[in-house]
Amino acid sequence: MRLPGGILRGGSLRRDFAFRPLTGAVELALAEVAGVDSPLPTKVTAALAATLEHVGGEPPLPATVADLSVGDRQFLMGRLAVGLGLGESWLTARCGRCGERFDFSVNHVDLPVKEAGEEYPFAEVETSLGPCRFRVPTGADQEILAGLDDEAFRCLVGRCLVSRMGDELPPFTPDDVARIEAALEAVAPEVSVSVQAACPACGASHVIDTDPYRALPLQSEGRLLQEIHILAATYHWGEAEILALPLERRRHYLELIDRARGMAR
Repeated sequence: MRLPGGILRGGSLRRDFAFRPLTGAVELALAEVAGVDSPLPTKVTAALAATLEHVGGEPPLPATVADLSVGDRQFLMGRLAVGLGLGESWLTARCGRCGERFDFSVNHVDLPVKEAGEEYPFAEVETSLGPCRFRVPTGADQEILAGLDDEAFRCLVGRCLVSRMGDELPPFTPDDVARIEAALEAVAPEVSVSVQAACPACGASHVIDTDPYRALPLQSEGRLLQEIHILAATYHWGEAEILALPLERRRHYLELIDRARGMAR
C-alpha cells in the first residue's frame, strides 16, 4: 500500500507502508492510547506507532510517525479504521433549511484522496520579502501547536519556513500568508474530511464534516477486556492466546458463543 505523500529520504519519496496484523494485542494498545489524557495529535502519533509494521520501509518510531504530513497521518488513520471494521458509518445531521434531523451513511473507503504535488514536501513561494521555501505541516507541528492559541499560526509558519534571509521570522503580509497557504495546499496530500448529504425532507444539500480519526474514540479498553473474559471463561484460554487471535477470528468466536446462548450479537 502507498501513502499519498510519503517520507523524503535521500532525495526520493518512500510511500510504502503496512499495518501489523490486527490482533487483540494491537487493539488493546490502541484502546490504551485512546484512553490517555493527551492532545489528539499526540494520540495519533502513539496510535500509528503501535499499529504500523513499517512506514517508508522504516520502523514506525514515534519520531518517524510524527514527521509524516498531516494528510498522510489522516490517510493512515482512515485505513486503520477500515481494518477495524469501521469503513462504513452512520452520521446524523440537522437540516439548516427545514430543521429536520436525518441520518445518512458514509463509506469512508470511497472518500477522495489527493496525491501530493510534484515538489512535495516543499513549496516555493514568492513573498513581499522575496522567494521563500516552506515544507508542508507534519504531525510534529500539530503536537507543538496543540497547546498554543494566538501564536499558533506564527509558530507554524516559523517551523515550516525552511529557507529565508536573516535569523528573524519575517513579518509576512496578509497577501503573503494567502500565497503561502495556497502553495502548501497545492503540494500537500489531502484526505477528504467532509461529505455532501441531502436532507430527505426538503432536498437541501449540506456539507458535513467527518472524523478522520474515528478509530480512536471508538476503541474501548473495557469492551475488549470483557471480550477477553468471555473467551477465557468459555474456552479456558489465556490472555496472551486470546490477544494473539486475529480480529475477525475473535469476533467469530464471540458470535458462536452468543448463538450457543441463544443471543444475537
